[in-house]
Amino acid sequence: MRTISIRSFAPTVLLALLLALGCSKPQPASEQPAAAPKPATISVDAATAGSVSGVVNFKGAAPKTKPLDMTADPGCPTGPQPSDAVMVNSGKLANVFIYVKEGLPQGAFAVPTEPVVLDQKGCRYIPHMLGIMAGQPLKITNTDTADHNIHDMPGKNQPFNESQMPTDKPITKTFPTPEMMIAVQCNQHPWMRAYINVMTHPYFAVSAANGSYEIKNLPPGEYTLAAVHEKFGEQTMKVKVSSKMDTDVRFAFTAQ
Repeated sequence: MRTISIRSFAPTVLLALLLALGCSKPQPASEQPAAAPKPATISVDAATAGSVSGVVNFKGAAPKTKPLDMTADPGCPTGPQPSDAVMVNSGKLANVFIYVKEGLPQGAFAVPTEPVVLDQKGCRYIPHMLGIMAGQPLKITNTDTADHNIHDMPGKNQPFNESQMPTDKPITKTFPTPEMMIAVQCNQHPWMRAYINVMTHPYFAVSAANGSYEIKNLPPGEYTLAAVHEKFGEQTMKVKVSSKMDTDVRFAFTAQ
């Protein structure tokens, strides 16, 4: 039998290994898969844009809410204070968040650099209901003489829980992910509560004390408009916005 030396295979094996390594080397940058393009920034023509405005009504007797007792903290108002969970004035409902839910063009809207301010005044969060765009700064201030604690409870964004004395600098936060009705509370004053709505667009508003609201600079088109209240849920309505026209849209909530 012919004997074959293993040494005679060494050059061949080495060559095969070198070829295998050469085939597995990283691809040049030019051959790497291209990154997904960023969505185009949407530009709205103000000369043709329309708007939506209206009133949020409340039908029937307003539910009775228990007055707030803030006397445990000398830095808070004395005497019974009205709750801001349900605010009905002459049949009009305040603190309803109205926003465009469907129908906007595809793309990204520019995010404002100007912060939305959430103040702590009179041992309340002001405003009680607010909207902010994803990535826009939220500036939290304390104009009270009392110490406060700001604790948000999101489901999709990173939560925070920070104390703030009257002499402290403002706290600035951002929310990168869209999310509705993020509750904010003060651990030191359990009646203090606010709601933050993080949006991908600027088309939202909060009903005032007289129930009125307005959403400006909407591109002409057909939309689904939604109105959300912390106690009474959400309503939706189909809306057609025409060029340079204001569309009147009225919502009505009733006690549940």
